[in-house]
Amino acid sequence: MRKTLKIALVLFLGTTITGAGGLYWLAKRAEPNYDGAVTLPGLVAPVQVGYGPHAVPSIDARSLDDLLFAQGYVVAAERMWQMDLMRRLAGGRLAEAFGEAALPTDRFFHTIGLPRAARQGLDALEPAYQRLLQRYADGVNAYRALAAGRLPLEYLIAGFEPAPWRPEDSLAIGEYMAWINSVNLREELVFLRLAQRLGNRRALELFPEDEGLPAPADADDLPDYQASEARAAGAILSTLQQTGRVIAGLGLPGVGAASNAWAVTGTRTLDGQALLANDPHLGPSTPAIWYELELRAPGYHATGVALPGVPLILIGHNADLAWGLTTAMADTQDLFIERPSDDGTSVLRPDGTTGPIRFETREIRVKGRDEPVRHVVRSTRHGVLINDLVGHDGANPFGLTPIQTRDLLALRTNLEVPERAFAGLYRLNTARTVDQARAAIRELRHVSQNLIVAHRDGGIGWQVSGLLPRRGRGSGSFPAPGGESGYGWDAYRPASENPGLSDPPAQRLISANDRALAASQSAELGHGWLAPYRAQRIAELLDVPSPIDAEAMARMQQDRQSTMVRIYLGSLRRALPRLRQIDPGAAEIAERDLLRWNGDFAGDSHPAALFALLQPALYHALYGDELGPDLGALMGLAVATYGPLEEALRTDRSSFWDDVGTADIHEGPAEVWARALQRARSHLDELLPDEDDQRLDRLHRLRFPHAFNRQPLLGDLFGIGPVGIGGDSSTINVANTGPDAPREVGYVPSMRVVYTPADWTRTRGTLPLGQSGHRLSHYRRDQLTDWMLGRTHPWPWNGPVAGQQIGQLRLLPPRDRAAAPGNGRGD
Repeated sequence: MRKTLKIALVLFLGTTITGAGGLYWLAKRAEPNYDGAVTLPGLVAPVQVGYGPHAVPSIDARSLDDLLFAQGYVVAAERMWQMDLMRRLAGGRLAEAFGEAALPTDRFFHTIGLPRAARQGLDALEPAYQRLLQRYADGVNAYRALAAGRLPLEYLIAGFEPAPWRPEDSLAIGEYMAWINSVNLREELVFLRLAQRLGNRRALELFPEDEGLPAPADADDLPDYQASEARAAGAILSTLQQTGRVIAGLGLPGVGAASNAWAVTGTRTLDGQALLANDPHLGPSTPAIWYELELRAPGYHATGVALPGVPLILIGHNADLAWGLTTAMADTQDLFIERPSDDGTSVLRPDGTTGPIRFETREIRVKGRDEPVRHVVRSTRHGVLINDLVGHDGANPFGLTPIQTRDLLALRTNLEVPERAFAGLYRLNTARTVDQARAAIRELRHVSQNLIVAHRDGGIGWQVSGLLPRRGRGSGSFPAPGGESGYGWDAYRPASENPGLSDPPAQRLISANDRALAASQSAELGHGWLAPYRAQRIAELLDVPSPIDAEAMARMQQDRQSTMVRIYLGSLRRALPRLRQIDPGAAEIAERDLLRWNGDFAGDSHPAALFALLQPALYHALYGDELGPDLGALMGLAVATYGPLEEALRTDRSSFWDDVGTADIHEGPAEVWARALQRARSHLDELLPDEDDQRLDRLHRLRFPHAFNRQPLLGDLFGIGPVGIGGDSSTINVANTGPDAPREVGYVPSMRVVYTPADWTRTRGTLPLGQSGHRLSHYRRDQLTDWMLGRTHPWPWNGPVAGQQIGQLRLLPPRDRAAAPGNGRGD
């Protein structure tokens, strides 16, 4: 018996070791080499690729066509799996690879219209830009051909191969990134849901525009949604939390992007030259979203980060100027409520007539089915009908708030106008002046971004991109009745009217998704802004008497002190006298754990850990009695807009202080604080029983999910984390957590950079993980520690840093095959 067990054990271990060794071999053989030569059909002339530290390539080509071919090849060699998922997601083609389970996601994007927008954008571009997109696609396909039989490990596990890359695939990825930077639809759906419960007037109190600025008054003219709509049933899952489970579960960024950027002129710096800092905020994923590289050809030279699957540099600098991007929070999504006719083929119009409902059929190919699935997209003149996408929990991949209504919900966006983002990106990459850069960014139609520019002559500038609607009646902030006169989009504003300026009088620019303009000016963009706290803290650190340098800018990117905490603690101090009377235990928690805290969300902070749980406790104590199961919808918006809780605490004014469940007692701020403090304290003790562990980085757990995140064993094998971090949604060094999910970090700095236009070799940045998407690559996560600690490395300029090159790869056309040693992989 023992002998049999020994034999079985030996066989099991042998099989396991052999299998593990085989997987290791399969994974390693898919990795690119960084030295040697490779022959690539399609190249016209040789291309040199010098790899510096962290496997960052500097690509040097003899023509722009060959440069983009080489970029496509080099990026695909590291990130093919990520690129493939991104274009499939945006293009409504996930079901081709993953079968029935992916069909709802494909239906969503076909309904919204991203695949069509990508095709229309390509058709509308000038032939020169179409050619450049094709050259990039040729480079990706050159990698596909060379990698046949040695694809990344994910393809072997998932059981499919990447389809040929098309130029419109690159544009589809751009359309997806534009979509996740737009959030107004989420706000309108939540408002409709809460208006159904509370009525319009009470619901409006929950949608302040900014500090001291209430919701737009146009909602007073809207129909009473409480009376006219049937209430939706069942609890609501948090908007952003659901998003994280579905989209981030694919290892891709989801809705909720934000960012920091600030620039100063030479009058504020030690060396008299301009400086620019930028850290875009996106959901964590494996691999990380950006790919760092330098690109050089006659007439073109830029370095920075690119989106895998998209040619050129998206955020970076050329010889003359640097640029950073943040989300502008412009409102380019409007929801219209349409009244259907009795037969369901038309909708009612203001003059008593009806307007048609258009029906279009799209075909979606599904793995395992012989015939494509026919998907019908319905639309009116106000946009596509999305009832099927928001009819119940889990109906869409973004966790949009479910709405039950007899009416039809039409979504209007600016996707009907062909996108010119690639043309604008090329013009930005090759701009020589601040005004040229500002003009270039106006070509971006579907995504509204703040462009911040710093020039080597010391000048700085700002420009908003995006095609903004010119509305008739109403602000667009809330669902509008499609059957009433005056509502709708009359036209679009000329891009030349978008806000922007060069050489600001203050000698600085700050952009942190806040309302940077006066209310009368910001209304042209929209009425939904992120809270102003990050911008306030940036201003505090910039507006000091002493000059600033690049090192100080980098330290600012690590800052975790929040101005928001001052609002909370101010309210708590005002409530403290009564709090001592009604609940001495809660008062003791406040005085011992919070009131001496300076608002620094350091990882080892105990007050920060308690505060992270105090925010959701305050939401429950203040709003839970009246919102019930709809509370999650409101809490889900807290990371995307300025919230009602902060406004209530700032002013001590709210119609929600009194608990409707206690008829004989009239509660105020002190009673709400008492309940919240006790709830947060109990929750912290429950989650972290050991007092020594009650620190923020034990509570905040950052995960970088992979596409296999939901799969047993594979999720842990391919994903990265969890790691504990400090920070908060309101800190410059952001760690975005919503009150609905205080332990789940929703988005973080997806890269950091500080530009030094006076000397480009001093520009430094870092990524959260690394360059490679291959599971066993040394460069998959080699920047994580640096990113956590705030360390950076030089961005390449005119090749890798001297003496730090790790390899020189030559990409050769077929006629130079004799010069290529090895087997064509650079071995």
